Amino acid sequence: MAIYHFRAKVIQRSAGQSAVKSAAYRHGQRLYDERLERAFRYRKPDVRHSAILAPEGAPDWVMSRHQLWNRAEAAETRVNAQVAREVEISLPREVGPEARIALVHAYVREQFVARGMCADIAIHAPLGADGREQPHAHIMLTMRKLDATTPTGFAKGKAREWNEDPVVEAALREARDAFRKGETPELAERIEALDAQRNIHVWRAAWSDHANRALAAANAAARIDHRTLEAQGIRRTAEPHLGLARHIENAYGHMKARVANWLAVVKRNELYRAFAPYERRDAAKFTRDVASIRSFTDGLMDHWRKRPRRPQPPPPSKEVSHEW
Repeated sequence: MAIYHFRAKVIQRSAGQSAVKSAAYRHGQRLYDERLERAFRYRKPDVRHSAILAPEGAPDWVMSRHQLWNRAEAAETRVNAQVAREVEISLPREVGPEARIALVHAYVREQFVARGMCADIAIHAPLGADGREQPHAHIMLTMRKLDATTPTGFAKGKAREWNEDPVVEAALREARDAFRKGETPELAERIEALDAQRNIHVWRAAWSDHANRALAAANAAARIDHRTLEAQGIRRTAEPHLGLARHIENAYGHMKARVANWLAVVKRNELYRAFAPYERRDAAKFTRDVASIRSFTDGLMDHWRKRPRRPQPPPPSKEVSHEW
């Protein structure tokens, strides 16, 4: 069944991240980070497709993953700079591998490349919990426009409108301020309408439209919806994305057994320490006493194992009386 998953985040140095390192990991390639002066290499056997999409007229170096992200890093001078944006989306299983690639490319070109961003796409298909492929795409996006007049090839200033449309942002701020002063249904509707125009919500809605068209073309009955469950009229709490936690969930049984064994050993060692003074006083007597206790407990447990169960009395019969 097709599911909706869309997550956007920023790759930033303050979190110890690097655009070059991130690209190497997503594509399972070896890339050298010129800023950090070290190479990153990862093994990602689930990578099914890699591609770079760029605006029309982009220079040739953009198509080199090494140059693209090293230049993006070089364009940032702040130690806590945001160096790239990433969008992660789940791909419908009902759509074939080639159609998935076409779907992602069409969406990326329309929403990101058309606005001047360079996009680095990696499609993964790891096995899910049900043993089937779990296709999804990682889309790394540049945060500056291309500019041939600069040494890095990127503009000196970031494209702030890629974070948020300044007109929408100002109107939304004004509507929220007015709503705090006097809550009215009209202002609530205006805030909701303006919020839907924010970039993140535009991207989310567009992905839903693109994926549903692909599902229809594949003659699949499934559809996805970017709206909240409440907006869809579904009375259910959304389940959080587990990610790495699902592996912890699967390992819970093993961890529980290991912890139980550890506790048993800890308690046994505590008993050894408690009885150590008695053993030092008379080791022979202590050994005899321990053997005696063990014999008694073994005999007691054996007695209860062999003890026949008492026959249970039959349940009392229920008499039904009729009153006329």
